[in-house]
Amino acid sequence: MTIDQSVNDFLMQQGGKSYPFDNIGDCCVGEIVAAEQRQQTDVDNGEKLTWADGSPRMQLVITVQTAEQTTDEDDGIRMLYAKGGKFDIAEGTGSSMKEAIAKAVRDAGGTGLHVGDKLWVALSGTGVKKNRAFNAPKLYEAKYEAAKREVSGSALFDS
Repeated sequence: MTIDQSVNDFLMQQGGKSYPFDNIGDCCVGEIVAAEQRQQTDVDNGEKLTWADGSPRMQLVITVQTAEQTTDEDDGIRMLYAKGGKFDIAEGTGSSMKEAIAKAVRDAGGTGLHVGDKLWVALSGTGVKKNRAFNAPKLYEAKYEAAKREVSGSALFDS
């Protein structure tokens, strides 16, 4: 009996480090390893977040393989948590991480993210702080490059 690969993927997965984006100019560069949509959670208690109408607040979690290693055990895997939103700019330039990545994909002529593509995400500014209990929103710019893909299926392309 064979075991479904998704079972083994779940078993063997390790949580990657989130890329911190501490300072304007910080940039995460890497090859996309995975991407999935997940419901946002409350940082204090881990409960899943919803909008006022009860629908889930979603985010895109992109896993990238970077060249960064902070320790010998660091595999360079970093997680990018891309949330949407519209923000007034307080400093620098940019938009929400989700909007910045979507723009970068469109600018490169792409239609979405794929494993093997390269992604650059940089902290480029901050938004206007609207709630004293939270930090000002971070703003981002991104660049996207599709991986070269093999074309096959026709003798016209064999040479």
